[in-house]
Amino acid sequence: MDFANSGLPKNKLVEEAFNYSRANAQGNSKEAYKSFQQQMEIFHNQQVMMLDLEKEDGSMSDAEYKANKKALEDMLNQQLKAGPAIIARELENMFDTRRVGPAKIAAQHADNASPELVAAVLLIDCVRSPVDYKNIAAKFGDNVAGLIAEVVHIDAYPSERDGNLAKATPDTKRAYESLLITSLDQITTQIAKAAKENPGQKIMFPPGQEEQLYGDVKNIWGNDKKLDSRFMQAFNKAADAASSPYKLEVDNDGALELVKGQIAPKKGGPKPPKPKGPGDGGIGGDVF
Repeated sequence: MDFANSGLPKNKLVEEAFNYSRANAQGNSKEAYKSFQQQMEIFHNQQVMMLDLEKEDGSMSDAEYKANKKALEDMLNQQLKAGPAIIARELENMFDTRRVGPAKIAAQHADNASPELVAAVLLIDCVRSPVDYKNIAAKFGDNVAGLIAEVVHIDAYPSERDGNLAKATPDTKRAYESLLITSLDQITTQIAKAAKENPGQKIMFPPGQEEQLYGDVKNIWGNDKKLDSRFMQAFNKAADAASSPYKLEVDNDGALELVKGQIAPKKGGPKPPKPKGPGDGGIGGDVF
């Protein structure tokens, strides 16, 4: 994906943030390939061990053993050869999902989507250390870097999350809500995919997840009416997909309510991934 086809607003700051974030995402390819290589080699070694056992107990001839072992080695080499292309594709998909996705939510649904807001959302995942923060501040300015720092700080201190969300700046709240909306949309998509692959499988939210999401968004509710409406839509759609008894509603005074209706029958099965907060895998600690 290039910037022209990203769906983001045509703005110099946003375009620079897009290109910086994309380069940063692809910069993880060496580490990702090393992990991919280790996984492929572990699987290969397990398969060879199975061959060794079959040969030792006499259920496989020496010729069959050699042929099967060579086939496994050829398969490993093919997988490792294809690895860079697979990793590049997956990193691009993650860039589109985790970085461009929430930036588009902010740009398209926020009441006041400034270029600084959209750029910051694109760059949040680029910040993993104080050095990263300094580099962002030097290239994109203190306003963008400060917004990122505040978003990451919220999830770095879970015990203080409510207070930090409540007192956050309007753009920080917009960024945070955009990231939550994106995660909910991803859950709905993943549940639909799982249902198509295995129609009898029931996927549900982890216990207490609806209350946690409600608690988070309640602290920023009313900051941006368009994003609030989009969040409620995303939450209720994900709740329907996960057979949750909970729904979000707004009372006559405009206050948000988490309403519990009839409990859906629990049939077990896997749970959808927990919606990721902006700071998941981020900095943590008192670094700013």
